[in-house]
Amino acid sequence: MITGYHLLALSITCILFIFVFLFYKRGKTKKAVILHQFMRLSFLGVLTTGILLVPLMPFSLARGAKLLFGIMSLGMIEIFLMHLNKGDLTKFTTVSFIVFLSITILLGLFLPLGIYLRF
Repeated sequence: MITGYHLLALSITCILFIFVFLFYKRGKTKKAVILHQFMRLSFLGVLTTGILLVPLMPFSLARGAKLLFGIMSLGMIEIFLMHLNKGDLTKFTTVSFIVFLSITILLGLFLPLGIYLRF
């Protein structure tokens, strides 16, 4: 049940991220700042449900890495958007944001509570 809430919080965060990104890109800073605050609030939902998911399965190195990468991904989202707002977004920030987010998503899919992907 908590997995559904976690996915809901992640979906809300992703949707808010897209809108904040578009508003910052188009120069509508006031709307972007308001939605950015709501996105920060949704971070709390993601963190809370993510931490509540930890005791559902036996703890392993992969689950610890997923937790760590999840927290770092939320930090990278914040860093990415703040640099975008200030206008000094670098290629390193963009690439590291994409790398952290990709690793987090892949770890989440391969762990037992995720979708089993077979190659």
